[in-house]
This record gives sequence, C-alpha cells and structure tokens, in this order.
Amino acid sequence: MRVLFDGWSLVHHPITPASLHLLSILENQPGQIRPLLALPEPPPRWLDFPETKIIPTPNTPWGHLRWEQSYLPSLAKQLDIQLLHLAAPAAPAFPNLNIVFSPAGFGAGLVGWPGIQPASVTSDHILERLRTSLGLGGLERVAGILWPRDLPVPVLEGPIIPFSPVLPLNFSSLPSPFARKSLLDGDQLPDLPGDFILYQGPGGRQQLELLLQAWNWAAPAVGEYHPLLLVGLEEVDQQLVSELRKAMNFGDSLQVLSGVTPGMLPYLYQRSTAVFHPAPASPWCGPVRLALASGKPLVATEDSLTGAIAGPAAYLVKGNDARALGAALVTVVVEQELADSFSSAGRLRAQDWVNSGFSEQLLELYTSVCSAG
Repeated sequence: MRVLFDGWSLVHHPITPASLHLLSILENQPGQIRPLLALPEPPPRWLDFPETKIIPTPNTPWGHLRWEQSYLPSLAKQLDIQLLHLAAPAAPAFPNLNIVFSPAGFGAGLVGWPGIQPASVTSDHILERLRTSLGLGGLERVAGILWPRDLPVPVLEGPIIPFSPVLPLNFSSLPSPFARKSLLDGDQLPDLPGDFILYQGPGGRQQLELLLQAWNWAAPAVGEYHPLLLVGLEEVDQQLVSELRKAMNFGDSLQVLSGVTPGMLPYLYQRSTAVFHPAPASPWCGPVRLALASGKPLVATEDSLTGAIAGPAAYLVKGNDARALGAALVTVVVEQELADSFSSAGRLRAQDWVNSGFSEQLLELYTSVCSAG
C-alpha cells in the first residue's frame, strides 16, 4: 500500500507542531506501508527519508495553493497512490483519493470549526484566504480524523478516530530512523545563554503582543539571568517582534533564534530552564507535550486542550492576563521546589506518549480506509 505525505511544512516550517507530528507519523510507519514524501524543493540536509518526490514549487501564496489543490492530487493519480495523510489543515477540494487528517496546528490549526479554538489567521492575502477556504472544504470529506485519545473529543465534520499520543523519537530515548540528529551531523548552534526560558509558539500580532506584555512583567525579576528565547518564528514575525520590542527596554533579556531544525529542538528543550506557552495548544507535538516530555516546568494559558494534556503538571493561567502570566513565569523560575514538582509530574504524564501502539493503529486505519474506498 502506498501512502502520500505532504512535506511542504518540513521544508518551510520545520519545527511547527504539524511538521513534528508529520515526522512522528513517518517514524512510526508500519512495515507493510510504502510511504512517499512529496517536497516542494530538495530536502533539507537534516532530512534523510528513503523515498521522496520533488515537485519544484515557489514558496508563495499561489505556489502553496497550487501545491495542495493541484500538484498533490496529480502526483497521487500519476503514481497510483491509495491514500493521502495530512498533518496540516488543507486538503484538496476535489480529490479522487482517500484522505486522513491529523489536526496538529496550534489550536488544532482549524479555522471556524465548532469545538476547536480557532487558530489566528496571520495573512490578509486573498490567495491565503482562498487556500484556507478550499483546504477546509476538502477536509469535510476526509475518511478519518486522528485525535489523541487523552483529549476531549471535539465536534468536527468527519469521523473522529482516537489514537495513542506520540512524540518525535528524538524526544524519547530512541533515535529517529531518518531525521538525522543535527547536533551530531555537523550543524552548529549559535551561542546560547547559560540559562533561558523557551518559547516555541505561534506568531501573529495578537499572540506576540501578549507574549511580550507578559515578558515585560517577568523580565525585571528573571530576565537578566534567564532571558526569553524565541524559536520557530517566521521572518515576518521576527520583524514584528523587532517592531514591538522598541517600546520595551528588554535588552538582551529577549532573543530570537532562527534556523532551528527538528534535531536541534530536543537539545533546546533540555537546555531550557522553563517553557513559556501563552498560546493555544496543539493536540499532537506542540510545546505543551514537548515541555512535559522533557521534564521542564511549563507556564501556559489554560484552555481545554492545554488542561487535558498537562493537568497538574503545569502552571496554567486563565485568560490572556499578561500580568498573571508574567508572575507565573517568575514563580516557576524562582521557586525551585515548585519547578521540580512540575518537572516530575510532566515526565510521568509523558510516559505513554512514545509509540504506544501508534504504528499498529496506523496500519489498521490505512487498511480500513483503503478497503472502504
């Protein structure tokens, strides 16, 4: 059985939850499946996947729209692909193939679906909005929606299939079979602070304003020795951070790190003092799960997904209260006993997130969907 995977995010957004979940899916492919990874340009050096198909496509709104709505279904038809597995919320609107979907974005990455906190739309480009509209229309016809079994079941237009949570293997004791550990593969990390607080979350003006307002409360108390390190931001969001920080005297207490690969990410989590996530959670491989799996104290905004994932293993703050978020961050940095209790509770909750039969479930799902189709 041949299964196609959309590798756009691995090339252009490699440490978003959708990319990390896609890596987890690929790492746990059952042996009876022949996976094919479609890429819009040659794979990055850290990615060493056995079978890829490169369809040169520009990283533009028009290019991305054509990639999802034309190139992927055409490739599937050309190569007699039986199933398309997506981790980003955009499916071909008129496909002639079976599709399964894992909602892995922040807030599940779903705009306007009932039961899910909407993800922010950061672009006003008409083609981006058209892409979103067509993509969500395609998702209404998916054959199955993979959803972590430890989370409340959302109200989505499609069959919900509870799955065991899973993490990228680089966050467990097992090495990934094809995503090279970049720290051992010649990549050079820039100089990092001795201690730092990690933010690996979404961008967008509203989200970044809340983040910096909260840090404005925390920085005077902890910023000198525990600066806030932002990773995974798009170039437009890095420019926005530069713009917003001009009104606040952060100095070196706020730093932006670009060019982070999936292989670097476990190292950054292990090196961090705490993880800060004042943003919607991802159901799958987002910072909430990664912080707990790394045994790091987590401060986050409370919503249904975050609460279900973290439970008592994190300091959760209700609402978008920047002052309360800043105070919570100071607390977990200063009060070591509390930080240690969060770390221990996080590791305990994450014990079942490594594989846990994920591969066997995938084979059963793929077989069932293709047989029915």
